[in-house]
Amino acid sequence: MPITTTAGPGSRAAPHFSAPHLNNTARTVRTGGFFLPGDPQQSDAGPWQLGPAWVQWEAPADGAARTPWVLVHGGGGQSTDWLGIEDGAPGWAPRLVDAGFPAYLLDRPGHGRSPYDPARLGGRTGFPDYAGAGAVFAPEPAPEHAAESGPSSSHAVHSAWPWGRRPGSPELDQLVASSSGMLTATPLSQDLDARRIVDLLERTGPAVLATHSAGAAGGWLAAARSPHRVRGIVTFEPLGPPFRDLGPRGRLDCGLTAVPLAAGASRPLARQEPPLGPEPLGGLPVLVVSGPASGRAGGDAETVDFLNRCGARATHLRLEDLGIHGNGHGLIFENNLNEILEPVLEWLAGNKIT
Repeated sequence: MPITTTAGPGSRAAPHFSAPHLNNTARTVRTGGFFLPGDPQQSDAGPWQLGPAWVQWEAPADGAARTPWVLVHGGGGQSTDWLGIEDGAPGWAPRLVDAGFPAYLLDRPGHGRSPYDPARLGGRTGFPDYAGAGAVFAPEPAPEHAAESGPSSSHAVHSAWPWGRRPGSPELDQLVASSSGMLTATPLSQDLDARRIVDLLERTGPAVLATHSAGAAGGWLAAARSPHRVRGIVTFEPLGPPFRDLGPRGRLDCGLTAVPLAAGASRPLARQEPPLGPEPLGGLPVLVVSGPASGRAGGDAETVDFLNRCGARATHLRLEDLGIHGNGHGLIFENNLNEILEPVLEWLAGNKIT
């Protein structure tokens, strides 16, 4: 049946944009992209792949020698989350490249340009609407804070999202347009994320992993499986706290993951039980970054404690402790990226990762 649209209360006039190439600052970089093949499978119909993934990369034009970054998006997002959502305001990936680091942006299996096949990957949650996406990334301010904005506001005010919070705001429109559902087969999804991250690390060489939200689980697993290729992890409001119930997507039975973090572990952990076997993240430098307006800092503190019990050297960075206020859960594409990037790079330098 054809789908028709009619004007109504939710319709709006097309926004007037000037051509982006007339507004954006010129940059000279090297760039490309490639697919990571999925795991070979065999069926009566012949061979096929499970969970291939697309990677886009960008590097300084002069041939950078600094440590590459592998950037892993969260939840129902895609790798474009790392490019920024405001036209003319570059996101984390281009800012890292401008600082001299090659950046590799992974579309997790079943997300973005990585093919999604329900027969092979299982079902997924519904696509977020404006209300759903807004509740996570751009909630309407509470009445007592509705008029507040800027650095003088309460730390709980979400002022680092200075754009509109309703349909018609170009930034919120782009965020909703890029969002999709999350795979409900969480153990499979996290395992495939980890497999493709490890595959990517084999091509990049030792790298820094940057993960956001639900993308963090694949990062922990990849670091445990390929520790010599992960120099450190910077994670922004990672999926947690440990043992969280994810509703229709299951539960984090193994702490911060739905599959065992330690090689050879075959059963879920109790809440206070240390990981089975050798410390799976032994000595790994980890920086957990929390925004003050998301309400997730308490859960992130539990995550830091669990990581340290797994052998990591985890540090919790609460942005408000550095005088950086107003960030919510989408801090990787909010408007004060340079402020956040500076202490992250200082942490890397302190761990001799350059």
